Amino acid sequence: MFEVSVWFYPMLSKNIFVLLFCAFVLSSCSIFQASGDWAEQMPSQDHFADYYQLSSENKLYQDQESYLAWVQTFYLGSRLSPGWLQITDDILFETQLEKQREYAELMAVLGQRIGAEWAKDNSVRLIDTRSAGVWRDALFEAVYLGDLENYLQRFEADVNAILAGELNKEVIQISRYYEEEKFELF
Repeated sequence: MFEVSVWFYPMLSKNIFVLLFCAFVLSSCSIFQASGDWAEQMPSQDHFADYYQLSSENKLYQDQESYLAWVQTFYLGSRLSPGWLQITDDILFETQLEKQREYAELMAVLGQRIGAEWAKDNSVRLIDTRSAGVWRDALFEAVYLGDLENYLQRFEADVNAILAGELNKEVIQISRYYEEEKFELF
């Protein structure tokens, strides 16, 4: 029978931890960023390249190639989150036919404004992943409540205010748009 001494267990668990950590770090590159050619259904790559060129502060932290890769992630999503294109499709699927064109146009404009800012380096961007996640969740809540028209007006106003420096991204919470559900266990 094979015997393993006591000193082996801590070493084994440490090695497994290191291996798992390395595997996660290596795979995370593909989890967060989309790769490949510029998707046809996305806005023009030139639009985002121009936006990148206007942000001299962001250029200190991020090259244009990395910036454009994050724009693609915003639109196409990752393994962890749907992208703007999928979110828009989901919203429009749940919308009355007569409002779909209007909402599609507004979602396109909001996507360009949010995506261009969100793709910047974390240290300089005005719109972060948390804010974008709140807006996404509120979008789906608005559809569920039949309040999409009202929500889209507030959503657009907040995006514009953040980009104009009139509103801090920290105030973007689900409770700004909808009452948070309280769950009681018993």
